[in-house]
Amino acid sequence: MPRVLFKPAEIAVQVSPGTELLEAARQAKVPVDSPCGGKGSCGKCILRITQGDVDSDSLGLLSASAVENGYVLACKTRVGDTDVTVHVPAQVRETDGQFVDDMDDIFLENRELLPAEHSCEPLVEKHCLQVAPPTLDDGLSDMDRLARAIQHSASITDARTSLSFVSKVADAIRADSGKVTATLMRSKSGCEGVNIESGDTTRDHYGIAVDVGTTTIAVQLVNLAERKIMAIRTAYNDQLHCGLDIIGRINYSGKREGLTELRRRVLKTINELIRNACESVQVDPLNILNASVAGNTTMIHLLLGLKPEYIRLEPYTATILDAPLLRADEIGLTIYPDTRVFISPAVGSYVGGDITAGLLCTEIATGSSEVILYLDIGTNGELVVGNDEFLLTCACSAGPAFEGGGIGCGMRAAAGAIESVSIDQMTGISAYRTIGDIDPAGICGSGMISLIAGLFRSGWLDAAGKLTREKSSPAIEFKGRRAQFTIVDGHSSSNGEPLQISELDIENIIRAKAAIYSASSLLLQQVGLDFSDIGKVYIAGGFGRFLNLDDAITIGLLPDLSRDRFQFIGNASLRGAYMTLVSGRCRELVHDLAKRMTYVELNTSPDYMNQYVAAMFIPHTDSDRFPNVGKTANI
Repeated sequence: MPRVLFKPAEIAVQVSPGTELLEAARQAKVPVDSPCGGKGSCGKCILRITQGDVDSDSLGLLSASAVENGYVLACKTRVGDTDVTVHVPAQVRETDGQFVDDMDDIFLENRELLPAEHSCEPLVEKHCLQVAPPTLDDGLSDMDRLARAIQHSASITDARTSLSFVSKVADAIRADSGKVTATLMRSKSGCEGVNIESGDTTRDHYGIAVDVGTTTIAVQLVNLAERKIMAIRTAYNDQLHCGLDIIGRINYSGKREGLTELRRRVLKTINELIRNACESVQVDPLNILNASVAGNTTMIHLLLGLKPEYIRLEPYTATILDAPLLRADEIGLTIYPDTRVFISPAVGSYVGGDITAGLLCTEIATGSSEVILYLDIGTNGELVVGNDEFLLTCACSAGPAFEGGGIGCGMRAAAGAIESVSIDQMTGISAYRTIGDIDPAGICGSGMISLIAGLFRSGWLDAAGKLTREKSSPAIEFKGRRAQFTIVDGHSSSNGEPLQISELDIENIIRAKAAIYSASSLLLQQVGLDFSDIGKVYIAGGFGRFLNLDDAITIGLLPDLSRDRFQFIGNASLRGAYMTLVSGRCRELVHDLAKRMTYVELNTSPDYMNQYVAAMFIPHTDSDRFPNVGKTANI
């Protein structure tokens, strides 16, 4: 069999002739970005063949000169009969993200939903007990005496136990003169013994809250004895190598062992974050006895190893929406094996537990009569409109543009990404700021929105997203019917190449913003409302945290409302996971919210496409919707 050598990692793998290079990289565990899941549509899995022969169909997505120089797409290239040497270019994904591990920011959630300060209602509780010593004449077993102690201290009369629990009892109750700590799980079906230890270990009681996002994963380590957040860790979801969005992941899961790999990758990310969080505060992961997880429907399927294929096929059916309590070792989390894991319930195939958990951070959870619009903007857009009388929800495919995908020089919000741009009205030349204040390597989603808004306000871009042909700028050049804008020249960029965006890149952002705005408009229309009826707009998600509100309204992503109606709440999914970790009331409420929500399928709504097309202009075809967006200069 031919041997494929990947450089510069110097990792080799033998594969059968005809194997896709993307599959060979997977077998070699060499990361190669494949945002479209290997469908050959994104053009991002670029490799360079430096030795050997391959069968490639990369021409079209790659230029003729690039192909002549050995560049190929991994998903469109098959290994021949000879050994091959492949060079893997440095990927943007290798840079650190703009993650904010901020513990002071966590208490934006509804305090009234939480237990009293320094008290906690986790799913699994620790109780310090005093077990009476055995005597010759009482005729009681160790378990009998333990049961009496549990009944006396915790008011529990019938606790189920496993063999692993019972096997620890004899030594535990004798090690410290009968003083033990019993870990018990309460549920509607009764109580179950999870663990028993000698002595008083009630202070060593920890839990984790996990947000499993399509792009990033975040973990909080919580001291449940004090309801205190000890550490927060965030990282890119390692599944990004297999697809930027959920459709790409679903496509990848259909490959041979693709589902197994996706599950392995997401568990790798979560477990590394848990380990890092624990090491930072010297906590033993085996003392983590509670876990709460929130994520969109597809991410939860991939975490649990469930086939997600039918989520994307009409009638868009998930395997599971409301997962049962599962043990950590069943899922693959490297914490105490019998830890019970609470998973926030989903509403539909494209509105998951990240949204139901996030709603806990809003007045919707406390019965407000005010109409609220909740937006989670990212690779996919999820929306909720409602109050104490109704809740409507839907999801729209915004695509990866807001995460830097589908943009020629796009990148995620990492060091070196351009995050804001201003445009000189006279010359059209840009001034910019990068994350980390270093040489620019690309532009992220918030930077693209800032750039488009600046070009539009200064008159260098029209409402259709076309760069002006009426006046000249050294930053604008034309290639046939298309124009492109140079943000940074090659002398100033980190790689010596100019950073440019095309009218096609601008169109990708317009399509993404149109999807979000039109979905919001349609939900309101379903209940006879419009944007003027909204009392508050909550914007969740990491993307929203760095979004300039005026720029987002200028391009028509957000409605033109008074700015005080908007509130950015960051990673509401993680905050909601924290709330369900520490509060029994929140666990009940998140189920109630899921049951109250009516899911609207945009694909079957006849008016959605009309709304979408109307929003495919800057800011909108109906200028009356955006009365406060300033007029641009003449172009």
